[in-house]
Amino acid sequence: MQGDVTGREVTNGWIVFDQVEIDLAGRRLFVAGKEAPLEPKAFGVLALLARQPGQAFTRDQILDAVWGHTHVTPGVLNRVITLLRQALGESADNTLYLHTLHGVGYRFDAVTRWAESRRDTARQPNAEAAAAAPAGATTVDLHTSLPTAETSVAQGATGLTDAAAFAIAAAVPAGTKPKKRGWHALAWIGVVALFALAAVAYRSKRVADAPLARSPLVAQPTLVVLPLRAVGSQDENVLADGLSEELITRLARVDGLRLISQTSAALARSENLDLNQLAARLHVSHALEGSLRQSGQQLRIDLRLIEIPGGRTLWAQDYDRGLADVFAIQSEIAQSVAGALTLKLGLSNTSGDHDPQLFRDYLQLRHSLFEHPDSAEYDRLIVAVRALVARKPDSARAQGLLARAIVREVRADAAITDAESAEATRAASRALELDPDQIEAHAAIAALACRATDWPRCMNDFSHVLELAPADSILRAAYGFWLADVGYLDDALGQIEIGAASDPLNYEANLARARVLDTMGRHAEAGAAFDATARLPPGMRSRLAYARWYNAIWRNDFAAARDFAGDMPSDQHYREAYLAVTEALQDPARWPQVEASIQASERLTGRYNFLRLLQPSPDYAKIIGALEATLRDRTSSYHLLIWNPEFAPLRRDPAFQDYLRRTHTIDYWRSNGWPPQCKPDGDGARCD
Repeated sequence: MQGDVTGREVTNGWIVFDQVEIDLAGRRLFVAGKEAPLEPKAFGVLALLARQPGQAFTRDQILDAVWGHTHVTPGVLNRVITLLRQALGESADNTLYLHTLHGVGYRFDAVTRWAESRRDTARQPNAEAAAAAPAGATTVDLHTSLPTAETSVAQGATGLTDAAAFAIAAAVPAGTKPKKRGWHALAWIGVVALFALAAVAYRSKRVADAPLARSPLVAQPTLVVLPLRAVGSQDENVLADGLSEELITRLARVDGLRLISQTSAALARSENLDLNQLAARLHVSHALEGSLRQSGQQLRIDLRLIEIPGGRTLWAQDYDRGLADVFAIQSEIAQSVAGALTLKLGLSNTSGDHDPQLFRDYLQLRHSLFEHPDSAEYDRLIVAVRALVARKPDSARAQGLLARAIVREVRADAAITDAESAEATRAASRALELDPDQIEAHAAIAALACRATDWPRCMNDFSHVLELAPADSILRAAYGFWLADVGYLDDALGQIEIGAASDPLNYEANLARARVLDTMGRHAEAGAAFDATARLPPGMRSRLAYARWYNAIWRNDFAAARDFAGDMPSDQHYREAYLAVTEALQDPARWPQVEASIQASERLTGRYNFLRLLQPSPDYAKIIGALEATLRDRTSSYHLLIWNPEFAPLRRDPAFQDYLRRTHTIDYWRSNGWPPQCKPDGDGARCD
């Protein structure tokens, strides 16, 4: 049985529209054939609205129906609506289904139908489809005529995360197969012909200003901006890379266009991936490539936009400009590329920075800060950034970079002092006075709020900075870790998966994903994610050894744990303790000898050793205090251990309730919703 959902209080079956399937009984959401995880309250809101499309719901009605009361702050529903929009592939500025009614609430708009089972969702009876079609229209069964998600991805794409597959999937559910009908073939030929005609328009070097409307059933275009090839000196390499990165940031703000991050784009260029490899490994539909040459104070930039994997040039342009025009060129290129993809873009340069040499110096320092320098080199770079600010106090870029460098969000190996925190706040505030959209400054402000456990500001600021830089996988991973810190593990994984989808070649994306999967207790998946980090820079193997050791222990793979402990540098003074604990976990009679090794590591490093969590009688109060310290200073990611399933006894200790109050975590839950593993318990919480 199928039909409209409108007005029906169905509690089982499936609600279907476009490429979306809602399983009411199983409380699952599928988009383009891939399951999009939702926390329980978010699913409840989606089911409520989708059952009655076109009906306006007040905020109080939604809160009453889903939460059972209205004694929660507006931020609860705001956060859930944001999660739903992300899952459905829309945003507040580009709505397809969830519409905000200012001063009222929300309305869901879609032509829905109901199915008894998922088997029925993949097709609609021809009579019903014909009745719904406009007079004279040719009825095409999109679910059986268009390519499936499987056929839209090159066969060589291995190791693709669910989020990556979801991001690039064709706009029909996976698993459907074309029916052998002649009229389907004719319809498909017609679709191909339409695309061919559209491609002819693309060939023009001057693109029409009017953007074309995009159907929600059209697969999202995915663009990789390959770093410009510098023709000339090393200085030109710096400028070419910087222009490419800023262009990625600008284009990533275009509604409907997905960007590959700068890290994966740079790796693709360095490995000389051909068009087929770009399709298989980055899952892109288009690539922007070109070169940059400087002659005195003149710049020549040659660009072309090509289809992937066919290699057809859709648009090409040469830019001959003075070096002083480098900032205007960024906006001009972004506008041209967006136009060539029939998307709308309105951008302007508000930074107030018009000094090309200062721009070069900024790019060089920023690049160096993100190259994992050691502690001494990092301190030297901060001094250099301070000198850049002194040279040009009114540079928003320099001020923002100083704030982020001090906060050490890109290098978390030392706590920052109160004086450094104050300096970072001043620099970030000044940057935002000069340029309200300065990304580095917003990132620093967000990180400072998180370290102070000011969770509302932390989460709001990170959400805002990711609106400005949606393709920045480093910032998205940082946001994911902060979400995990307050127990929102599903949300954390979702954010990190988005970052991994935009940065498929970057080992850091796999590391972040593995770390959160381990925290969720999904150790086999975490191990596979760790294994995907085959291309590691020098020194990374030893840095990774600690996380991999825990993963091996949780999988009861003690042989692997010994190997990872052996990878730990002897000068860090932890190796012997990890080897001793590995043996004691297999032979409990050895635990009395372990204490001496743990004490030795703490004496030599001056840091708490979290191997104490694994001892037979842990001092949970002391451990929780040490975990809180790492939460605030970000000197490691051990703070995530507080949520591991293996350490549930820690969360039953009275010290855990004090931790929730000191870190304002329980206040945030009361205002923004409880994580699935926690429930209210008197004036505290019970977290399983």
